[in-house]
Amino acid sequence: MSKVFTITEGLENMGALKTGGQGSVYKARRIGKILTAVKLLPTPIHSETLHDKHFTDFQNEVQKLKKVNEKPNPNVVKILSSGITESGAFPFIEMEFIEGPDLEELLKPPHDAVFTIREVIKVAEHLSNALAHCHSVDVKHGDIKSNNVKFNIHTGNYVLLDFGLAIMSDEQRRTSLRHAGAIEFMAPEQNEGKMLFQTDIYSFGIILFELLAGTVPFPLKDKGETARNLVRIAHMESPPPDLHTLRQENIPSEWSEEKKEHERMVPKWLLSLIYKCVEKNPQKRFSNGAELKEYVSLNSTLANRQNEWSEDQITLIQNQNKRLQEEKEQLQELVLKYQQIAATLRQPGRNFLPAILIILLIIAAVVAALIYFPTKKSEEPVNISSIDSSRILPEKPRQAIGQYKVLVSQAYFHNSPEKSTRRVSYLIPSNDVITALDEKNGFVYTEFTNSRGQTSKGWIRKLDLISLENWAKKRNENKNVTKLNPGDVSLQLQDARMLMQGNELREALYIYNYLAEQEVPEAMYHYGNLALQGLNTDITCEQGLQFIRKASDKDFTPAKRTLGFLYLFAENGDILQINGYDHCQYEKDYQKGSRLLVEAVAEGDTTAKRLLDEINRKIPQN
Repeated sequence: MSKVFTITEGLENMGALKTGGQGSVYKARRIGKILTAVKLLPTPIHSETLHDKHFTDFQNEVQKLKKVNEKPNPNVVKILSSGITESGAFPFIEMEFIEGPDLEELLKPPHDAVFTIREVIKVAEHLSNALAHCHSVDVKHGDIKSNNVKFNIHTGNYVLLDFGLAIMSDEQRRTSLRHAGAIEFMAPEQNEGKMLFQTDIYSFGIILFELLAGTVPFPLKDKGETARNLVRIAHMESPPPDLHTLRQENIPSEWSEEKKEHERMVPKWLLSLIYKCVEKNPQKRFSNGAELKEYVSLNSTLANRQNEWSEDQITLIQNQNKRLQEEKEQLQELVLKYQQIAATLRQPGRNFLPAILIILLIIAAVVAALIYFPTKKSEEPVNISSIDSSRILPEKPRQAIGQYKVLVSQAYFHNSPEKSTRRVSYLIPSNDVITALDEKNGFVYTEFTNSRGQTSKGWIRKLDLISLENWAKKRNENKNVTKLNPGDVSLQLQDARMLMQGNELREALYIYNYLAEQEVPEAMYHYGNLALQGLNTDITCEQGLQFIRKASDKDFTPAKRTLGFLYLFAENGDILQINGYDHCQYEKDYQKGSRLLVEAVAEGDTTAKRLLDEINRKIPQN
């Protein structure tokens, strides 16, 4: 392959990979066999001095971009070097070469026209992780589209590529986007030359829409300026089309009916995610990649756990159907036997026939019931709480046979004393005593009533419990009975957040209280903060403040922001009331408050930054 031009010494140009208005991407080879990708910007730099505005802009953006790679991320391409080409004087950035197809290629034959729901969620997880990483170092990508996200065939990761727009000046960026940008993925504010964190969020939403629907919301009919303007206006004014309808139209005909039916059922949280991302107003979207990643991680984790539970339920139902089928076959054999007996007894003068006919009618009715009712039930959604309910209760009422406390981070209820019947509800370690009413197969049966008066009945594994006597012994020996690993903590925090979103305050406080005792910073903050807002009456205002101080000392940023706010506005009743903190009294300390807000801003807290900016604006300038 002949060289188009020389990039720089030691970097051989091996030909164009992709060209566009934001520049061209070339495949390159360093001395040896190391393959890389080189992005060339379209505006040449003729003077590498501080007097050349293009050069200084390029240098400033490159310095910012280098922060992306200070901490490697599996979903962000590595930036290897940057410079000016020897011929043509074009600025360039050199990136690792990712081997594999991009999303645009994966939507074309021989691939399916749409992604499966599972794969879309994987893309959402990987791409939100990439955006959270970039935004944390104040880098906005600005050109997220399906051919800028590649599937790495060696790692199985989706990787965000091409930071060309990120290193352009504002003027270059506006010109480039106006004439050659990927208009189908551009946020409305980009028409005004703006590039925000929310701009990347919008393009993220368009990508997920395309993967599910098989098309972008506003496709470009041709490359003419009129067509581009129509798409541009649609992004600014038109609501996106119905995603469900488009997915239905583009689901591959070769998929099985079972797979088609499953793939039509897009989770509500995923649809809500997409439509929030593509809001016209940037303020209505997720504010940045970190917020987006948190939402995706929370909902995808819960969805996976629900899927695991569904598989358990399917196994249980299959076992029940198998048992009913065996009973049906036995009764059919019994009917046949009595038919044979009836035939031998059918003799003149004997009066056996009426009795036998009655027996046959009864048996036939039982067989018909067994055949009809299981089939009828299987056509409708199964109510998890009603499955095999006769087995949940002990055969006979029993008195208490033992008292226990929860030993593990999550002690799950079961419908029967079998592992395959696990439910989604569970108990966590607390001061509550679990009273056992029956014991079987390594399980104990209990009827537990929580602080809200709600009763849960079911079987719990004995391995997940510790007897009250042994608990007391270990407490006396100052041994920590329950130690949580980071995975357990993360799951319980996610559950608490979901409970808060569902207005299940008492249940959320139950979890936050337990985790706060384990000195988990996020739990300490929320448990204390809810007390200051008058929503947690289990502790006093002073105890609530103490929890927040501890969380702040453990470098939990929201705790620093809240403490800083309270120190600064301790004597301003109106502001405290507006923000819901008028239930307690606080000590004013301007120095502490300012320091904590500055620390929170330095750690990337955008709310703290807005608060600090507002305070600075109100301070009289000399």
